[in-house]
Amino acid sequence: MLKAILFDLDNTLLNFSGFKRETALAAAKAMKQAGVPLTEKELYDRIFKIYNEKGIEYQRTFGDVLYGLELDQHHIERARQAAIIAYTKKKYECIRPRPKVIQILSSLKRKYKLGIVTDAPREKAWQRLILSGLDAFFYPVVTYNDTLEHKPSIKPFELALILLKVKPGDVLFVGDNPERDILGAKKAGLHTCLAKYGCIDYTEEMDLADYKISKFENLAKIIEEIEGG
Repeated sequence: MLKAILFDLDNTLLNFSGFKRETALAAAKAMKQAGVPLTEKELYDRIFKIYNEKGIEYQRTFGDVLYGLELDQHHIERARQAAIIAYTKKKYECIRPRPKVIQILSSLKRKYKLGIVTDAPREKAWQRLILSGLDAFFYPVVTYNDTLEHKPSIKPFELALILLKVKPGDVLFVGDNPERDILGAKKAGLHTCLAKYGCIDYTEEMDLADYKISKFENLAKIIEEIEGG
């Protein structure tokens, strides 16, 4: 019998990729309007080039976008702050749970302990949980700051198990990344479910999970299957 369900956060419970695209577009537009001599597309591409090189959680993106342009400090700072404000405003609009997430979590919480294991920094993870209205559903919330190791390291999963006071075989982990989420959870001995809807460039060869779902509401059937087995 399952006692707990752990979830990845970004792209599993939230449409994080869509959020990053929308906020990057808003920031690129703001920089263009502030006088940066590049097109919105060029600025957008620069943003994602930095994300690809330095990580999606990198905190100095807009300064790096503007680095090397023939602008004085006055115009650089104007453009950078305009991008930060546009990004922040759009973030408040865009961070929402995926369809049916709140409904399903409300049902699951009556029977199971629910927790998060995410590679996001602690502050960012909690901001996203609160903005999306999901913060009250979960304990523990294990972030990168808690172990200083990213998935597929088993340490974040082991910490969650310690805090939950449950055995690995009593826990299902749901995540969208086969190489990080699923591999890490399997190494830690958890049941695994791949959230295909959040998996970028999914192929069957990538799929090491015990179960998979194409939309969040299918999770209830997976839980029934595990408990029936």
